[in-house]
Amino acid sequence: MRILTLNFTNLNSLAGKWKIDFTTPEYETNGIFAITGPTGAGKSTILDAICLALYGRTPRLPKITHSTNEIMSRGTGECLAEVEFETKKGRFRVYWSQRRARGKSDGALQATRHILYDAAGKALEEKLGAVRAKVEELTGMDFERFTRSMLLAQGGFAAFLNAKADERAPILEEITGTEIYSRISVLVHEENNIKKQALEVLEAEIRGIEILPDERVKELNEELLGLSKKEDTLKTEDKAVGDSLAWLKRLAELEKESAELEKRSKTLMEENKKFQPRRKILQSAEKAAKIDADFAVLTEKRANLAKNEKELAKQKLLLPQLDTKLKKAGDEAAAKDDELKKLRKSQAGELK
Repeated sequence: MRILTLNFTNLNSLAGKWKIDFTTPEYETNGIFAITGPTGAGKSTILDAICLALYGRTPRLPKITHSTNEIMSRGTGECLAEVEFETKKGRFRVYWSQRRARGKSDGALQATRHILYDAAGKALEEKLGAVRAKVEELTGMDFERFTRSMLLAQGGFAAFLNAKADERAPILEEITGTEIYSRISVLVHEENNIKKQALEVLEAEIRGIEILPDERVKELNEELLGLSKKEDTLKTEDKAVGDSLAWLKRLAELEKESAELEKRSKTLMEENKKFQPRRKILQSAEKAAKIDADFAVLTEKRANLAKNEKELAKQKLLLPQLDTKLKKAGDEAAAKDDELKKLRKSQAGELK
């Protein structure tokens, strides 16, 4: 685990806002640095802020509730701690805060907030217990292990030294990053035991091997040579037999295909024979359909002709009436023309 930045506000004697960026060149290049200062300067407060952000508690203040908060600077209305850290699982930011009602120094304490964010700023957990559990999962350390390894509070170094060896070893491995060597040691030990057992088996087998005389070795070599020649002969015969079997198999497949084709041909011939009567019917139907279409056109023309003849007869009946109306209209037009001539003649006489 590596702490990247620390922000805190109004904690113990360090009132106001404070920020430490452990990624600046001063910290990166030097590698090792110390927090120094007189008693009461706020050295432990920096360590408290880290614990508070990660676990919601400090070695000096195990519990913070609605009724008590001894870490908030006197005369202030809020306090907070925020840590950005990095592990093998990625980069994260954890935020803890508590404020008084209306932000006043005499206001009642409100509920604490504890939120864990990922590198993109997405909230992963917001419940108090869930945040602590997730931090333990990401860092691999609960509060007790963290304060014994990463951060030793005042008076806590002796407790670390007095811890049992099997308790200190995992902590030191986590601090120094050498836990991989313990795993390698275990794997090497296991592999060594496996190889040792295999070697013992081989040695036992070697002890049980009988060394043959030269004459027997020669006989066995000659026998092996004869068996090799025999094997070659058998391989040649096996290939010839295999080729014959493949030819017979292909012949059987062709015969089967021929039988199926012949069977299919007979079936088609029978179906064609059965279809002959229906074919004649379909041919007749096709001719009838063609004639029916011509007949339909003829029927339609006959209907139109009858309709036109009926309309013509009707118009012929109306013809005398039309002639009478036409004559009457002609008489009326002649009378109007005579009347117009009289009016023009009368008008001409008046103008003289």
